[in-house]
Amino acid sequence: MDCLLGYSEQNTCNFMLGITYFEIIVPVSVVMEESLEDRLLAIEKVLGIDEYSSAKKADFDVASLQEKMTDLGLERVMKIPLSKLKKLKSITSRPQAQPLSEQLATIEFCENLIRQRAELLKEFEERLQVVLNAEKIGSVAQQEAQLDGIQSDIQKGLDEWKQYTLDLENFKTEYFSVIAALQERLEELEKAVAAVERESEA
Repeated sequence: MDCLLGYSEQNTCNFMLGITYFEIIVPVSVVMEESLEDRLLAIEKVLGIDEYSSAKKADFDVASLQEKMTDLGLERVMKIPLSKLKKLKSITSRPQAQPLSEQLATIEFCENLIRQRAELLKEFEERLQVVLNAEKIGSVAQQEAQLDGIQSDIQKGLDEWKQYTLDLENFKTEYFSVIAALQERLEELEKAVAAVERESEA
């Protein structure tokens, strides 16, 4: 059903499901080529805080901000290249092309999708609890000998079936050999009878 959504609807669903553009991972070699201060400024522009900030490059404490962002678990954001941030800025600043009715339909669809996934997660958890039942897991060790016996019986049956199949193939080979010999002997007798009949008629 997801395939019925347009590009903008997919972006809306992804946003509501917690999928962000900040999960981009880039090589360290690319990150090192860009200055930390430039990356921080680019992040500020994306977040829209540069327009209201009175801080300037001269009195900007880059190390303090980096430590704060690290404490908040934003290491990945710090590694995003400027090109990616600029692309994100252009995407987030695009004018909304969808009419309001389509936006509402997309939101309603995503709400149903989230509810369905929540129900699936609930069902999965219930079934998982059955599987992880301590009593049933504890009985596995006790039934190990029984399982080994069943496996041995299955293997024995398989070996017998293979031997039976081999014997059957040998029987078929011998059977068709006898049939071929009888057919050949019958043809010889028919020729002999035909020869005797011709001699008697002569």
